[in-house]
Amino acid sequence: MVTNITIPKEKAKPAGLMDIRDEHEYLVRCRATMDQTQKFIDDPNIDEMINWGRGTGVVPKLPPEKIAEMAKAGIGTSGIFTVVEPADLDLYRSYMHEPLSMPDKPEVGVIMVDYNHTGNPLTRYQEGFVMPKARRPDGKDAWLVVSMPVPNLMMCWMGVAWGLPKYVCDEMTVTPTKAEAIYEGEVRLSLELTPDSSVDEAALRERGSFGQGNCLTFHPVDGGTCLINWFGRGGEPVKPVEWQAGMVKVYIRPQDRWAGLIPANSVTPGVFQRNIGGGGGDFVWEKVKG
Repeated sequence: MVTNITIPKEKAKPAGLMDIRDEHEYLVRCRATMDQTQKFIDDPNIDEMINWGRGTGVVPKLPPEKIAEMAKAGIGTSGIFTVVEPADLDLYRSYMHEPLSMPDKPEVGVIMVDYNHTGNPLTRYQEGFVMPKARRPDGKDAWLVVSMPVPNLMMCWMGVAWGLPKYVCDEMTVTPTKAEAIYEGEVRLSLELTPDSSVDEAALRERGSFGQGNCLTFHPVDGGTCLINWFGRGGEPVKPVEWQAGMVKVYIRPQDRWAGLIPANSVTPGVFQRNIGGGGGDFVWEKVKG
């Protein structure tokens, strides 16, 4: 097991996920990514970071034949996504710390995804999100992440260091009909999709793809916090290569504080998607000013 990591100068800005060949290279890449992000958060003169400091144009546009090849190989970001009307508005409001405020239409997004961007098993992992919608001070809305299960210490370590509310599960599984996070031997978060042809698919497609992000998190800095909005910008649209609409039953372990954000036995319209990024765009981290 690797316990100490030295980053050679030639790997200070390591290659992409597809080029990682072993666990050591992955740890090096994760550490370099964390260092770049921490520098961004700590520097009050920098308001935006693109692709973890690697600049624009890192991900090339993918030709249709490449997307078709990846789709056939099972590559992409897949998962179940739904939006729920909040059960407890007082609890919902308690998450709207300054400079955030209540949106015109309070909603809670619940997602569990399997990131298999390139087909490289070394970099594949799962994440869950419980996210009340919040209003930024500029009037724009984004999803505030309040709970985030992950399957291993690496993903947890990277997230918690930046202020993301991650915790390590016993196991996580994502299939077209069920996504589940097991914690201390019991289900802590699950989404079950039942296909339903009567669901308004046009409304679901209007929401866009969960793979495009637009999430908010509070990161620690100088004894306080720095609010970050992360999202995709530009590039080719995400290509849905699998799509199944239906009704999604959401379960959150009752003793978790955020469980009160959704009704017990919640069932709402949702979708299973597997998406492949079209490439050519950027992943942006933006500091939100109050």
